Amino acid sequence: MSAGPGGAPGARTKSPARAGRLSRDTIVNAALTFLDREGWDALTINALATQLGTKGPSLYNHVQSLDDLRRSVRMRVVDDIIGMLNAAGQGRTRDDAVLAMASAYRSYAHHHPGRYSAFTRMPLGGDDPEFSAAARAAAGPVIAVLGSYGLEGEEAFYAALEFWSALHGFVLLEMTGVMDDVDSDKVFTDMVLRLAAGMEKRS
Repeated sequence: MSAGPGGAPGARTKSPARAGRLSRDTIVNAALTFLDREGWDALTINALATQLGTKGPSLYNHVQSLDDLRRSVRMRVVDDIIGMLNAAGQGRTRDDAVLAMASAYRSYAHHHPGRYSAFTRMPLGGDDPEFSAAARAAAGPVIAVLGSYGLEGEEAFYAALEFWSALHGFVLLEMTGVMDDVDSDKVFTDMVLRLAAGMEKRS
């Protein structure tokens, strides 16, 4: 029997790589992956720890609580959505930009259903001012595009909110299978372009 690192025969120690591999970022990244596979309601400290091959108490060295973890997940999702919308709308204006951004949003929701659920779980005017500000900032790329229709300020913000409400409703109908027997791509494109036409009339 070989001696362990401490000299005692058969002594076992944690692998340095395993002991040091957890961090707040790796935990949040794992939570994002977990969400898309298992859903928001299934996310717990112990369930995530099992996915990471460790025990729940190990995660508390990096996150304060499940609420702390979920808040970090929401903030990351908001950042991802802002980046996605900015990339989709870059160099585009008016109907072209609106359709590209709406399509990117729809694609994100379908490819990351758990993350999308996290994004829509907390009210814009909730009791977390930082998250509320971040969620409102997610409307920024859309508001910028709406400027090409002549909409500015609060008018642009509420127009973006109405636009988001329509997209969210459509996405939910698709996710529940209501749209399975129709050409949902055509319906989606028609809906987005009708909404865009309404923006111009609104200004």
